[in-house]
Amino acid sequence: MTMTPLEQLMSEMEGYKSWATDKIAEGLAPVHDEVQRATERLDAAMKGLDEWRRSQLIKMDSSGRLIVREGKFAGLGFLELAIVEHVLRHRSTSRPTLVQQTTIAELDVARNQLAQSFNFDSAFEWEEHCLKQLRVVRETQDMESASRFRNSLTEWRSLMIRAVQKAMDSTTSGAGDELVPTLEAAQLWMDVNLEARVLPLFTQSPMPSNPFDIGTQIGDVNWYPTTENVQSTTTTPTTAKTTLTAYGLKAGIPFSDELSEDAVIAMAAELRSTLARNASEVIDDVILNGDTTVLNGINSDGVTIGTDTAGKAQWLLGFDGLIHLPLIDNTSQAKAHSSTPTAAMFNNNDIKLGKYTAPGRRGDVVHISDINTHIASRIITEVLTVDKMGPRATISSGELASVFGTPYIMSEQMKLADTDGKVTDSGGNTTGRVLTLNTTQWRIGIMRPITFEADREPGKSQTTLYTSMRIALTERSGTRSSASHTALQYDISSVT
Repeated sequence: MTMTPLEQLMSEMEGYKSWATDKIAEGLAPVHDEVQRATERLDAAMKGLDEWRRSQLIKMDSSGRLIVREGKFAGLGFLELAIVEHVLRHRSTSRPTLVQQTTIAELDVARNQLAQSFNFDSAFEWEEHCLKQLRVVRETQDMESASRFRNSLTEWRSLMIRAVQKAMDSTTSGAGDELVPTLEAAQLWMDVNLEARVLPLFTQSPMPSNPFDIGTQIGDVNWYPTTENVQSTTTTPTTAKTTLTAYGLKAGIPFSDELSEDAVIAMAAELRSTLARNASEVIDDVILNGDTTVLNGINSDGVTIGTDTAGKAQWLLGFDGLIHLPLIDNTSQAKAHSSTPTAAMFNNNDIKLGKYTAPGRRGDVVHISDINTHIASRIITEVLTVDKMGPRATISSGELASVFGTPYIMSEQMKLADTDGKVTDSGGNTTGRVLTLNTTQWRIGIMRPITFEADREPGKSQTTLYTSMRIALTERSGTRSSASHTALQYDISSVT
């Protein structure tokens, strides 16, 4: 039977005691090599015991999150601890009577235990947990998207492994400090992807600099017949690049002075889930609806908005989103459907995509619509009944997961619009839209994942936790006015 590290240590010590007793009985002093070997074995056993003790305090939950097992911070992971730390540590400086110093010390211990329990195996385990969880969340969608998502997931796993390696290789006491932020960022990034509907469809690249250049597709290569002993003709491929430029978003959550430290700790899990949900919503929103136009924008037709306009300022982030391309940049990629939902509206978008929806690329194509249009599309004749659709008929399954083999998802961030495809600010938006795109032709950059900072506001007797991020979006052809990888059907009636 396998011994626990504690039992192994006790066995080693018992053996050492017996060995020393025999030496004394024989009147012999242990030689240097014998003492050194015994010391090394005991040191190894003690190290194993320390690791075992940490493992008893830490566990990984079903989503791959490392969480504290017991004590004041039991059940909290890196993100919850980060939220608590930023609020309480700032309060302990500005209003020391609100926070006990023992709490800050215990928090540091919990964070260190989490960091010390994370190793190379943990990084791979986290990656597999996340991919499995994404599949469960996206079980009605195309699994090709999960396969593409693995590439982005692998990049984050590599970042964590490098942070672990750096912490292990360093001899300074604070070397592990860089590991904690990396683990916090990776976990929150995963939480946001699990909540989002649009974000995980795309390749996401951590940006080492801002701006950051990425290569676009290499041009076609020419092929020639070969002749023995004759140098083959070669092709100089055309290359190009496109630039990811990140822009920032920030939000603040205030905490009143009357809120005790225990209440802040208890709220941490709820705050974490709220932040992930809100961040996923705003990221999906700007990816779909980003528009740098302040007057008569695609989401605010008929009014001027500014960077301080509540609920709308995020559209002015700095880049134009997916819908902007067919509706404004290349209007030949948009068409007024002017009818109730039909199979033809999806097919017309496929036609506009041309080579980008050809066999072999289909797994990269996705339909996205507002909720109303998705619901109304369930009664399209071709998908409604069992005799037309078989067991996947919407009348029995209740869902429309794909059309013509292309995944079909709905997003709350895609709104009903006016008959011109824009969302009128004064209301009256009653028609639907369907966006079809090849996801390989868009790239999302992550310059800075969500981070936290606290600020004391004495005039309000409160501490505000600010959360911010910096993201980028670019289409890969480099010329939006002629890009044909994204298409839009609008003015879809009978959806309300």
